[in-house]
Amino acid sequence: MNTFTVQDIMNKEPCPDYTEEVVTELWKDKKSLTFKEVCDLDISVEDRIWIAVRLASRDTVVSWANYCADEAKKHAAAANAAPFAAHRTTLYAARAAIAAYWAADAAAAAYWAATYAANAADWSKTRNEELERLLTKLVEMNKS
Repeated sequence: MNTFTVQDIMNKEPCPDYTEEVVTELWKDKKSLTFKEVCDLDISVEDRIWIAVRLASRDTVVSWANYCADEAKKHAAAANAAPFAAHRTTLYAARAAIAAYWAADAAAAAYWAATYAANAADWSKTRNEELERLLTKLVEMNKS
């Protein structure tokens, strides 16, 4: 099972809010954390997704981006009351999934695919609930 150290996270160049001191504090005196433990840190779901897509394998990230795009399409299709917004969300999600295949940074493409899927879900769930659900799916997919 892969584990990740504070230095592994710092090597991914997180935003300036996540200094080495902050990440060390999040690790709570542990030398390393598993992928799931990183995804369970007490930080925003957006930040957990940001790091998760950078720690998972490229194949997992691409599969997850496609899953997110499919979810966005489902949410958009269910939102018949807002056809323009639904169409735009579907288009962006599809672009993000395609970008996951071809972009140099598949992690960024997957992150945006999840964001579009969550935004499309605003009609039935809160955005954070949907992001949490999508992150849980990524953790499941990373195990396989």
